[in-house]
Amino acid sequence: MGYNKDMKQVLLVDSSHSFFTYLKDALNQQQVQLEQCVSSRTAYTTLINLLPDLILIDIGDLDDTTLAFLEKKSNDPNAKTIPVIAIGDCTDRKKIAQLVAFGVQYYYRKPIKYDQFFKAIGKILGTNFEADHTESILELHVNDSILFVEISDGLNRDKIAMLRDKIKAVTSHYKIGKPKMVVMLSNLDLCFLDMTNITLLLDTILEDRIIKKANIKIITNETFVADLIKGHDEYTGIEVVDTIDKVINPLLEIFAISDSKDPLIQRVLKANRTVPQNEIELYFSTDYNGTMQKPYDSGEILRVAIIDDDPVTQKILAATFDRINASPFVYGDGVSFLNDLAGNQFDLIILDIMIPNMNGMDILRNLQRRNYPASVIVYSQMTDKNSVMESLTLGARRFLVKPQKPEAIIQSTLEVLKDENEI
Repeated sequence: MGYNKDMKQVLLVDSSHSFFTYLKDALNQQQVQLEQCVSSRTAYTTLINLLPDLILIDIGDLDDTTLAFLEKKSNDPNAKTIPVIAIGDCTDRKKIAQLVAFGVQYYYRKPIKYDQFFKAIGKILGTNFEADHTESILELHVNDSILFVEISDGLNRDKIAMLRDKIKAVTSHYKIGKPKMVVMLSNLDLCFLDMTNITLLLDTILEDRIIKKANIKIITNETFVADLIKGHDEYTGIEVVDTIDKVINPLLEIFAISDSKDPLIQRVLKANRTVPQNEIELYFSTDYNGTMQKPYDSGEILRVAIIDDDPVTQKILAATFDRINASPFVYGDGVSFLNDLAGNQFDLIILDIMIPNMNGMDILRNLQRRNYPASVIVYSQMTDKNSVMESLTLGARRFLVKPQKPEAIIQSTLEVLKDENEI
């Protein structure tokens, strides 16, 4: 594959071909080139030959092979500064936190939020990736050989684009040779300006010719859709009706219908097969009313609690951890930190010894009693041997004497996180 060096380049490692195809189309629209390496076992060779602007890697549950690739990358002077966005199934916070040591700036748990994911890519590449934020419900159900697609509230171009891979996944997984499709458009206020989105929907369904036009029925009260199809020869054969009753019979080949149509309609609407999940499944923040369900939805990789009563130190430490894309939480005393501990799970704690209300040693004892999993780095002006030894005995992973340069703090943090996984 030839590359245009004037364009940004991204390497995708350990991911499905369907996700690569989808991502390639999305990145191409932003003048970004995408290369794929299907295994982290061979990814290093591709990496050093390409030296991309960004690495996207599916870490799965973070096995040794993936860690070996990231280790080689971080030890290569030409590749170590290349930023990484990871996606995967790993739920072990200690494993995820150590990824910071390998240049990983964001981590997204599957299913990932489409808009958050592309926002991170855009931030790293300096490109404005604008997701379509139109509120829309798009669901695909499977009943025998019928694919039932329901779209309501709005037409979201990004969701429509994802439909192509969902159709492929269903027809391939269940070996549906001659699929039929019912598309129900409900609660939509369409107008002439929606022609582009309707065209995108039709073209997406027809793209791979898996579904014949004669087997596609669209249910909508919007006459605009029927007029659009009639005016384009490439859509000839697609039928538009205004009620589901008009498509039930031909699709299900049922010729005798009882007075009550409810069971019949339910037979179509109710899925009797599960839509197979792609290796990467994309959703939107708006699917959850715009709220994040967990830290990894927003790509957050390292949550750091900073416990220090000096405002200058607080600002320096917060800015330091911002540099590695960590999320700092600042506390001016020990009591406020412990009160907040129940509702937060931290991966790293930066702790001063001489702080108000409760000193650092008492906090270490409290964390030890709780068997709290976060690594602790003591950052204090105290230099006496007893304080150092006591803090290490109480579970601190490292003792740093104030003041330290931001680079030294980051280096110590990365070493602690990396060593933590080897204990």
